[in-house]
Amino acid sequence: MGFIIIYGDGLKGYDFGPGHPFRGDRFEAFITLFRERMGGNPAFRILEPRHARDEELSLVHDGEYIARLIEGCRRYAVYDPDTPLHPSLESAARLIVGGSIMACEAVLGGGDDRKAFGIGGGLHHAKRNREAGFCLYNDVAVSALKLIREHGFKRILILDTDVHAGDGTAEIFYRDPRVLLIDIHQDPSTIYPGRGFIEEVGEGEGEGFTVNVPLPPGASDESYRLALEELFQPLAEEYKPEIIIRNGGSDPHFADLLGGLKLTLEGFKLIGEETRIAADKICHGRLVSLIGSGYNRKVLPYAWLALISGATGVEVELEEPIPKPSGEIRLSRLNETLRIIREVKKKIRNYWRL
Repeated sequence: MGFIIIYGDGLKGYDFGPGHPFRGDRFEAFITLFRERMGGNPAFRILEPRHARDEELSLVHDGEYIARLIEGCRRYAVYDPDTPLHPSLESAARLIVGGSIMACEAVLGGGDDRKAFGIGGGLHHAKRNREAGFCLYNDVAVSALKLIREHGFKRILILDTDVHAGDGTAEIFYRDPRVLLIDIHQDPSTIYPGRGFIEEVGEGEGEGFTVNVPLPPGASDESYRLALEELFQPLAEEYKPEIIIRNGGSDPHFADLLGGLKLTLEGFKLIGEETRIAADKICHGRLVSLIGSGYNRKVLPYAWLALISGATGVEVELEEPIPKPSGEIRLSRLNETLRIIREVKKKIRNYWRL
């Protein structure tokens, strides 16, 4: 079994500057730890990402928007206060999208490679024609639509485990039954982007194909386990996707600076394990993990590595880089999580056999 890591030093150009939560040094921090802990394992191959082409970006974003971003980056424009533009950013964003496409295409062949990781991916807030939440182009949506348009895929499952709801991805596929989006995130009444409530289930032909699981602040590992076992696994078995694309980085961690969830490294490993189990059972092992978010640099590389360890089954010794808070956080907010899962099941029972 082989595993593909899509990584290149050019990703460091995806950096919003001093004082901003999203800095490009995250990529170097990850690859340094990866090479230290897993670099000697011959099962892993690192491939350089390529830049996404205009026709690939245009699967989601129209030409006027792409041109506006190019010009805006040249002029240091600020159209969205969270997402200030500068000259290297658009090129680096294309590199992330190209890397995510490569990760998806890497698992399609007849060889042993069935798990791939797009480092920097998961820019899930970008809309069709608007940048938002540190995201210029939506690599998740571009990659999925490329699989649909050019590779004939009819059923793609996207699992979003970022602390923030993937409102851009949801908006793009809100009427599209070819994509089932399961989004596990912090209650959007308490965090950006203010979307991703249980009631948001899709429209038209896509009704029922958006499933939001908004967890209460403080929810930790066992809350994610419940959501994955009670919702993700049975929905995946019923939908029978041809590939699973998971996106999300380290921001559900208890020490993250922008989120309020309480995952430990074991929780991130659990996410990887659950997606691997589903992929191996349902879609010939085809699993792509797009990993880019996180806002505590000490934690970020360890959580990313825990996701990869769980998704591949390759064990790696990982220790929390920041001491856990006093008390047992693994079971935090479990009763509220059980109530939310019951509400989600009730909301989607007209569409699924849960």
